[in-house]
Amino acid sequence: MSSPNLAHIYIRSWRYVTLVTLAGVVLAVGFSLLQPLKYSSTVRLLITQTNVTGVDPYTAVKSTERIAQNLGQVILTTSFYNAVVADTSVDKSYFPEDEIKRRTLWQNTIETQVSAGTGVMSVIAYHTSREQATNIAIRVAQEIANQAPNYFGYAVRVQIIDDPLPSQFFAKPDFMRNGLFGAVLGFLASSVWVLGRVKG
Repeated sequence: MSSPNLAHIYIRSWRYVTLVTLAGVVLAVGFSLLQPLKYSSTVRLLITQTNVTGVDPYTAVKSTERIAQNLGQVILTTSFYNAVVADTSVDKSYFPEDEIKRRTLWQNTIETQVSAGTGVMSVIAYHTSREQATNIAIRVAQEIANQAPNYFGYAVRVQIIDDPLPSQFFAKPDFMRNGLFGAVLGFLASSVWVLGRVKG
């Protein structure tokens, strides 16, 4: 018995597959609209080490990258959060009193990215207010610069190399990415149903 032709199966069921795929897009975008719209603001930092005599450049760069990654984890801690919101420029009331909810929101507020092969780290802050996103990004960058030597020794130096760059439009949720994700899920779901009918 010959195996069914997948192309013919999809051609016969294209209306159903298209409908379910579009439904996935609509549901994903609709879910995104239920989330608060947030701006972003980005600050870039340069992380360097002063005492690297006798260390080859590759090892030095990898070491700096590792430090940057560790700093990205430090930013998410409660002690670092407390230091940031202690500044009057940051609206502390934005974060809930409940410890679990506050930690979750803080982790969703700050994102870090490390450029491969460099000591450049980007700090991205998200907030419903463009001004607050910028204030948080600045405060996080300042705290990293101040506290890095306490965590990794005074050989580590962090400099702010770019002024904060706020987004012109909403950065979260990412409607394009969520819509694409919904389309993929819709297509997969419809494919399972269509192929299941053939096997049945």
